[in-house]
Amino acid sequence: MDFDIDSNFEIFEPILKKRPEISPESLKEDLKRYYIPFIEKLLKLKKGAGGDGLIVGMSAIQGTGKTTQGEIMEILLIHFGKTSVSLSIDDHYLTHEQLKELREFDPRYIRRGVTHDIYLAMENLKALKEMKNGDEVKVPIYDKGAFNGDGDWAGWKMITKKPDFIFYDGWMLGARRVEDESVFESGLPALDTPEHIQFAKDINKKLEEYYPLWDLIDFMNVLYVPEYEISLKWRDQAEEVLREKGRGMSSEEIREFVYYFWRSVHPAIQIKNLAFDEANTDQVVIINDDHTIKEVLTPQEVKIRYP
Repeated sequence: MDFDIDSNFEIFEPILKKRPEISPESLKEDLKRYYIPFIEKLLKLKKGAGGDGLIVGMSAIQGTGKTTQGEIMEILLIHFGKTSVSLSIDDHYLTHEQLKELREFDPRYIRRGVTHDIYLAMENLKALKEMKNGDEVKVPIYDKGAFNGDGDWAGWKMITKKPDFIFYDGWMLGARRVEDESVFESGLPALDTPEHIQFAKDINKKLEEYYPLWDLIDFMNVLYVPEYEISLKWRDQAEEVLREKGRGMSSEEIREFVYYFWRSVHPAIQIKNLAFDEANTDQVVIINDDHTIKEVLTPQEVKIRYP
């Protein structure tokens, strides 16, 4: 591939200015260990995809840095003359009105969680994959802050350039149902009452509805945090900036916020299974406690090193 890290490194200057917490040396190491080999895999797959775009799934619990990774991947793809578009499963949450209707049916949905318009998500991904020059694809814009944090659609954005790659990320992307539900009663964080355990089991069954969406993904990349409870600290650090401005959640509120999502799809249950899933996961990126990349493994290797 026509990429020399030292001579071409200037293309990353904008992201280094935008994100001063990233050191140039650590980025160079990550490029060698992860980004360049990943791009090589994707470009090889794209050659065999004909004219269709390639859908790349990026599954990561909250706080792992998938947004930054997406920006770096986009810069690299531009360097190689390829186009890409990034979407999130968050873009496909139900509207506020639909969420209210769901709550009337089941008041346990106190937050968004596993409440997506799966049909619209599939429609968007298929349209982007099969997009021709001159086509336009309309995808929703989702505002998480609307209605005091309940969220709602805030209009639409038009994608007018045919993408070679469609990056689709999400906190529960690729999660599949666990058959042995006794694992929900093993004393894991967030699963601390009979009601919470039952909710987790009910959502576990609901995950089957997502399988047709997961099946559209051509390459599944899992950002895996073995010590997943660190994400509570990450979330609290992010909120500290807002607290200094007189806004933001307290540490206890953050804990309950994160726990709700863990009760929906648990990092130590469905996400761990996804990192082990040789049939549906193509590669696993181990993330350190400081957000840096430790290593890139196959699901089989993850089973051995992080049982």
